[in-house]
Amino acid sequence: MLHPDSTEETNRLEALRSYDILDTLPEADYDHITSLAAQICQTPISLITLVDEKRQWFKSSQGLAIQETPRQFSFCAHAIFNPNQALLIPDTRQDERFASNPFVTGEPHIVFYAGIPLVDTDGFPLGSLCVIDEKPRQLSESQLTALKTLTNQVVNLLALRKANKALQQSEQRYQMLTTELEQLVQSRTQALKIANDELNKANELLTHANDNLQQFAAVASHDLQEPLRKIQSFGNLLQSQYADQLGEGRTYLERMQSAASRMSVLIRDLLNYSRISALHDRRQLISLSAVIQTVLMDLDVVIAETGAIVQVEPLPEILGDSIQLGQLFQNLLSNALKFSRAGTSKEPFIRVRVQTLLVKDLPAAVKPSLSAPLYYRIDVTDNGIGFEQKHADRIFQVFQRLHGKSEFSGTGIGLAICQKVVANHGGAITATSRPGKGATFSVYLPN
Repeated sequence: MLHPDSTEETNRLEALRSYDILDTLPEADYDHITSLAAQICQTPISLITLVDEKRQWFKSSQGLAIQETPRQFSFCAHAIFNPNQALLIPDTRQDERFASNPFVTGEPHIVFYAGIPLVDTDGFPLGSLCVIDEKPRQLSESQLTALKTLTNQVVNLLALRKANKALQQSEQRYQMLTTELEQLVQSRTQALKIANDELNKANELLTHANDNLQQFAAVASHDLQEPLRKIQSFGNLLQSQYADQLGEGRTYLERMQSAASRMSVLIRDLLNYSRISALHDRRQLISLSAVIQTVLMDLDVVIAETGAIVQVEPLPEILGDSIQLGQLFQNLLSNALKFSRAGTSKEPFIRVRVQTLLVKDLPAAVKPSLSAPLYYRIDVTDNGIGFEQKHADRIFQVFQRLHGKSEFSGTGIGLAICQKVVANHGGAITATSRPGKGATFSVYLPN
């Protein structure tokens, strides 16, 4: 017999338990098989037995009232020892293995036994289909064949039971997953509703803030610029009509006029910055080539004065706002001209080119404000004075300047405008440079 501590027996018992059949209620399909086996073999007893560690348990029994017996007295425990052949005992009283068995010497007085092992598809013998009589006898070839056929039917029923159990478990898991998914959807829907409500409130606040900002811009445009215009106008009158009488005061007047002019430019740039709002429904297909050509026409005097060479590759069309995109490239090209190498014979050289990138190929530091599978990277490169790379992030902040007012004019707002415009269009902007080696501003826009 299989040793109870052997690996083979451990695996067999694990296979038996996987059918979840031990100690289950009677089932008609199994009872029909034992009834048919008893009729075919002309025996008073027929059993479907399953053998575990300590007992043989009867799934179905014909002609026997008990439900199980100890394994040590089990005939079927001997049958599973040779799972590939039937165990046939014409007279147990003449077999030294069973002569003293209490089920031979006492009730039910087993004399004849024939058992066919129940071997599942994995090769594990689980028990047997057996027929028993209280007198010696033999099975005919046809009876033995029929008994083997019925045994196969029992194995098929066990396999079907296991498959049904797996199906039920799958259905239970499916129901559980469906329930969890429904709960997750409800939770996410609720969270989305809360987030949407908060977003609507934020949009209302943003709209209100934009309205206030537009009102401020209108007030600033009149109430701040008007006094400056008067200061400049009176200053011009003083210079033209009373210059001889002012003496050294002319210097202070010129400084006053210069300060007023810078203040006027600052207010204008702040107004431009404040007026850059989200695009909402103003987006349309814009030709970037046309935008840059318009900017170059506006800068043609400066380009002629500096002798600058500007090369522009064919640029794509994107969804956006032509006015904001004009501000973007106006500032980038103006900066490239402004920060050319003053005092050298080398003329300013500016190049605008484009390439398409997959989102996975974006530099790690580039975080566009809108997710897209493809991006255009538009580089504006110059051969100007450049700057230290450590200042690359700082230059996009409002009022940030890397050079003194005496060296280069400006308010420190232009690049902040650039960043705001690019963010409005779902992109990002970066700068790379080295002192004396020029600078490259890279604009990333969704394709």
